[in-house]
Amino acid sequence: MDPKIAAIHKALRIRKIAVDELADGIRIHLDEPGYPQSIIDIYALRSNPDHVRAKIKQERGDEQVGENDLKKIRLKLQNELLGVANVGAFASLGRRGEARYYYAHITISKKRTSDLMLVQRGAEEALEQLKAVDPGTFRKSLDDLGLPRSSLLRLALMRISRESFDIEEMLSVVNQEAEVIAKSDDWKILKEIKDKNLTPFMNFIFELLWKAVAKERLRKTLEDIHN
Repeated sequence: MDPKIAAIHKALRIRKIAVDELADGIRIHLDEPGYPQSIIDIYALRSNPDHVRAKIKQERGDEQVGENDLKKIRLKLQNELLGVANVGAFASLGRRGEARYYYAHITISKKRTSDLMLVQRGAEEALEQLKAVDPGTFRKSLDDLGLPRSSLLRLALMRISRESFDIEEMLSVVNQEAEVIAKSDDWKILKEIKDKNLTPFMNFIFELLWKAVAKERLRKTLEDIHN
């Protein structure tokens, strides 16, 4: 698989987006409430491998993909690939046979490799921290931090502790919990704990979760701007 497509594939997989591998790329089945049902293929051009495209195929008889729907699909893709790639606007290039096609250009972030390596390194360190601490000590550290048992942040940290079996699974859980925390006031508590952390064996965990929460808040800002 082309390295650029592989990077996009990995980012989507971590975010639990359903992706199929194709001979020349990947396919996303977008079937979520609030979005038009769409099949999106992402691939590198054979004639110019440096160019990556996203393609929507509209079969004859399908409900037309309007301009607003194309914007929503683009924003969805951009949000899922934030920090990895930039997704351009979809444009119709007319019909081919009985189908209509829409294309968008995808630009891989120049910082992707270094940023991804930093995140993976942080996840490795966080995973090592978790392995070195027994569940009882971990729970006591959350008590010492003053986190109530009903706290979203506490629940998130407990889930990360329980379900992080490897780096990819840890990143997936962190991203899922970051979505929840970013929508609540607990993000402020996380920032305060991270900045004043007195629990050394959790510093990488706090840092990893904070970066994911900050990314989620940026995603929300982008959505508000485009809505």
